[in-house]
Amino acid sequence: MLTEPGTGTTRHCDTCGAAREPFFDSPCEDPVAWLCPSCRTVEMEVPRASLSPEARRELAALEAFMQAGAPAASAGTAAASASGAPAAAGPARARERARAALGASRELPVDVRKVAEHLGFPVQERALPPGQRGTIGRDGGRVVIAISSRGGYTDAELRWIIAEELGHAALGHTALVASSAPGAGPAIAEPRRREEEREARAFAAEVLMPEEKVRARFAELAPRIDQTLGMRQRETETDDVVHLLARMFGVTPTALRRRLEELGLLR
Repeated sequence: MLTEPGTGTTRHCDTCGAAREPFFDSPCEDPVAWLCPSCRTVEMEVPRASLSPEARRELAALEAFMQAGAPAASAGTAAASASGAPAAAGPARARERARAALGASRELPVDVRKVAEHLGFPVQERALPPGQRGTIGRDGGRVVIAISSRGGYTDAELRWIIAEELGHAALGHTALVASSAPGAGPAIAEPRRREEEREARAFAAEVLMPEEKVRARFAELAPRIDQTLGMRQRETETDDVVHLLARMFGVTPTALRRRLEELGLLR
């Protein structure tokens, strides 16, 4: 589905026609840039100076990786090809793992801290470096989900951070490797890291917004949209439904809208 800037996570390159990959500064907001692995170009949605320091570093690393001669295919496809698995295997595996973690739970919004505890990855607040929202850490002999104690996040944003880090932990992600430079931060193994980020986002979306429940709740509210007359009224009603569902699932309206688009419920 081709969407306009800021309304979804699918866009095609004007030069080569290949699908661009979205780059996020925050998982709860719209993409801030679009990467074309085929042309090896970056299209910015916002000024680079407005990105967080962490996002600027990551974007620079991705640009360097592409310019160094990355294959003319998406990072996720490259990672899947290297392992001999189909490109969809990563996100599909993540969604299956998320459904297994939820079991038969009917609770809404999903208690993501309880899910993390059940999987053996308790959540702890820690003093993380500026710009780092969450990470996987250790507490003695156990793995924990470490979230920043600096605050500044809404409850919906914090829930997403926990869910995405839980995805990394539950899926056994290991793309971060030791840096060869003394005192430097960990290097990133590309393109595997990109595939792991894609998996973690798929896991988080399924945990917080289970497909079955999203489809069921949207079906109950969709007539409100379908019965409207006029584009402006339809957009207003759609926004109301998105915000209502976002409160129901305990996520941001942006994350909920993206989920509806991903499931083909909003076009």
